[in-house]
Amino acid sequence: MESIVLIHRIVLCTIAGTFGIVSNIINICVFVKQGLNSSINISFFAMAITDVFRIVAVNWMNLCSSPDMQKFDVPVVFSELMYLTTGWPIGCANRITMFITAFITAERCLCIIVPLKVRKIVTPLRSVVILTIIVILNGLGLVPEYMAAYLDWKIYPSINRTRIGIKFRSNSAENEGIAFTLHAVLMSAALLCVVIFTAVLVVKLNQKTQWRLESTSDDRQRETFKTKDRKTVKMVILVAAVMVVCYTPAVMLSVVSASCPEFNVTGPLASLFHGVWTVVFVLGTVNASVNIFIYYSMSTKYKEDLKQLLQWRYKTL
Repeated sequence: MESIVLIHRIVLCTIAGTFGIVSNIINICVFVKQGLNSSINISFFAMAITDVFRIVAVNWMNLCSSPDMQKFDVPVVFSELMYLTTGWPIGCANRITMFITAFITAERCLCIIVPLKVRKIVTPLRSVVILTIIVILNGLGLVPEYMAAYLDWKIYPSINRTRIGIKFRSNSAENEGIAFTLHAVLMSAALLCVVIFTAVLVVKLNQKTQWRLESTSDDRQRETFKTKDRKTVKMVILVAAVMVVCYTPAVMLSVVSASCPEFNVTGPLASLFHGVWTVVFVLGTVNASVNIFIYYSMSTKYKEDLKQLLQWRYKTL
């Protein structure tokens, strides 16, 4: 199990994470270039920042997982340090990304359902407020865990040394159970919202497409409508599929962690805990890294701005 953990964390996560950091920095630059004066750009910009934070935290986790780290003469048990400094912050970032995606799909639904009123309903200022609330509420979800566990000096009889490691308070089992339950509930709610809003969006787009085809007599205009809507539907389906594939295992494991006290970082099933959660971290890193391909293939505006950005950068070198 340890070898599997090392392969996934140090090799797969590091490769995907390095690409993800670069791709999300590019995304941030493109959205800034386009202007943060629309709800959709603000949301994608916030998602890119969250993904950068998440990938950096994953890479720190990978570094702590390396057997070579413990060879340094420092009084820290890195395998326990990473649990509080990376594990839970990564989970929080995952939730934030999912809720931002849910907000984006909800806003797109309004664009189809009430296209003439959506700009008055979802303004850039309201988008910033909603995104801020998403970050704060998900950040508060970390409170029970950090009330249950903390870093302090411990005696390790196996090496006859004192090191800084993780300690749990007397009410740790209860608080940790609350933390995992909150995490499972929030993850499930966000995933459910993404699926529902995406399904509604796909249905409405198909209805709009059918109406346009029936009400348009010009063959060229009819084909334009058909192609445009088909690409939008494909993008929505792709975003939903990537989200469901990457985060369904995390939701399931959160439920298991909340319902099984032995399944935790220091319990009898600690080895299995680290192994399966490592796979979840890999999937989360992949999800944070592939958005650039979706934007580039589905958005003509993004493609043009990215090419202009790269051309400008090339000329300045």
